[in-house]
Amino acid sequence: MTFIYHKREKTEMTPYYNLTFSQENLRREKQRAGLLAIVFIVGLTLAFFFSAYLPIMVFPQQAKQEIMRIVFIFLAFMAVYELNIWNMLRIWAQRGMKMPQITKYLNATFEITALALLMYLLSDKFDHPILVMLSPFATMFYFFIILSTLRLNFWISFYTGLIAGIEFFLLSLYLLEEPSSLVNSINLYLTTSFAYAIKAVIFVLCGICAGYVSRQIQKSIQSSIERNETQNQLITFFGQQVSPEIADLIIKEKGMLKSQHMKVSVLFLDIRNFTKYADKHTADDVVAYQNSFFRIIVDVVNRHGGIVNQFLGDGCMVTFGAPVPLENPAENAVKAGLEIIAEIQQAVYENRIIPTSVGIGVHVGDAVIGNIGTETRQQFSITGNVVILAARIEQFNKAYGTNMLVSQDVINELTESPALTELLGVVDVKGMEEGVELYKLS
Repeated sequence: MTFIYHKREKTEMTPYYNLTFSQENLRREKQRAGLLAIVFIVGLTLAFFFSAYLPIMVFPQQAKQEIMRIVFIFLAFMAVYELNIWNMLRIWAQRGMKMPQITKYLNATFEITALALLMYLLSDKFDHPILVMLSPFATMFYFFIILSTLRLNFWISFYTGLIAGIEFFLLSLYLLEEPSSLVNSINLYLTTSFAYAIKAVIFVLCGICAGYVSRQIQKSIQSSIERNETQNQLITFFGQQVSPEIADLIIKEKGMLKSQHMKVSVLFLDIRNFTKYADKHTADDVVAYQNSFFRIIVDVVNRHGGIVNQFLGDGCMVTFGAPVPLENPAENAVKAGLEIIAEIQQAVYENRIIPTSVGIGVHVGDAVIGNIGTETRQQFSITGNVVILAARIEQFNKAYGTNMLVSQDVINELTESPALTELLGVVDVKGMEEGVELYKLS
């Protein structure tokens, strides 16, 4: 199996990105609405607590009651409003709906304007109405600006800070008093717009900063989505040949599987009389047959935790126990081999493929596994006598007229031998000093 790595231009993943990002965006909007609802509920609770401690020498009793009534109504209304927004977003998420961008701008405008209206209604309760702009309520603008980062859009965060700055400054201009001839530092706040203009600019700058943070979050999410999409594409690609567990390992290691010794079972499969079939049929017919045949092989191998290392045209090489270790690779290989034979017979019976006979050879032993090659081209390789011997064992099927042969080492690893297991004896194998004891399984 070969993995090729080289630099390439980033491909657009618009459909996947748009779907995933819109889902994430809706989740963040729901999170934002929930946080604001909590803020207003906590604020309502604190308002009840602090109402008893509002100094009477600053506010007469009647003014105090009016202030608290306005504050209670505002906090309760905003808490209910944000909870309704949260519930609406929850329903949209369940239905797979998207939140239009214009809705976010309208929502930001409503929230900022509601706060400005609160400050306007409270202003006449102060001896100097302009002082409401210095009250704690003015700091609530920061909540909306900070939480606008969850909207994952620079321009919405900027707009939130801008509308906050504009409304704050316009309200301060409306509430300013006539200039006094007395020289007093408090005149800076009572009669001139300078301090409020600075604060309005600060709101705008906060919006810009929030927008920057929002954009960085968006880029991070986008990068994560694209990485996930790339990984999903790789898993889909590898999943056509290997099981998802093996695909995950290959991707996790970025294809650079280190060389190591592992106990593996190797299965070689050969399609009988394939050359004759290929000579008498068109290339299209041959490819169609191969696709149908190998689809059966890959499905069975995946179910038993194996990996198809090579498609050989008239057969394939399959390994069990590498690169992902198995508790008993020999048993997995034997079960896969017997199932392959049964599945092929069933496919022939159902006319999904032409009448087909196969030969299978299995051996188990130690092998060196890992990637060989250069940085731009990596090939997953399994090296050792176990590979050579498995290939030699498969070739004996023709001589014995069998479909599946295994070595004594494989039989020794099985918890229970198949019902039709038959000892054929010791055979001399080319390239091996000692003979190999063969067993017929099918």
